[in-house]
Amino acid sequence: MTEENPLKAKIRGYIDEIQSLGGVVASVIVSTDGKIIGKSNNTDFPSPFLGITGATIFASSEAACGTFHMSRPDFIVIETMENDGLMVIKRAGKRNIIATVINQSVDISSFKNKLALISDRIGEDL
Repeated sequence: MTEENPLKAKIRGYIDEIQSLGGVVASVIVSTDGKIIGKSNNTDFPSPFLGITGATIFASSEAACGTFHMSRPDFIVIETMENDGLMVIKRAGKRNIIATVINQSVDISSFKNKLALISDRIGEDL
């Protein structure tokens, strides 16, 4: 029986915690340059695509904020025209982000508060 690497176990724990937040369809922890660190196992939402999309959106937001002399983004929320879901991206330390797809029915304020607590711990650990 092989033991899981302690870092991998910690990352898996974070993904499980994110997935346990109500309404999460898929989630990924990704570096700001697009490297997948941890991912959920949802075949309907490919984690590599969610990860690179989240990193790209985050980088574009950082560039826009810089252009307009604003501080760096922390949360990015994407709402759809058909109200059929949300994409939430959250900074997790200096080098990582969390990208999630959630149901539209989620209380976004409560979700952001819970995700912020998780992202703070990820930022300290990774």
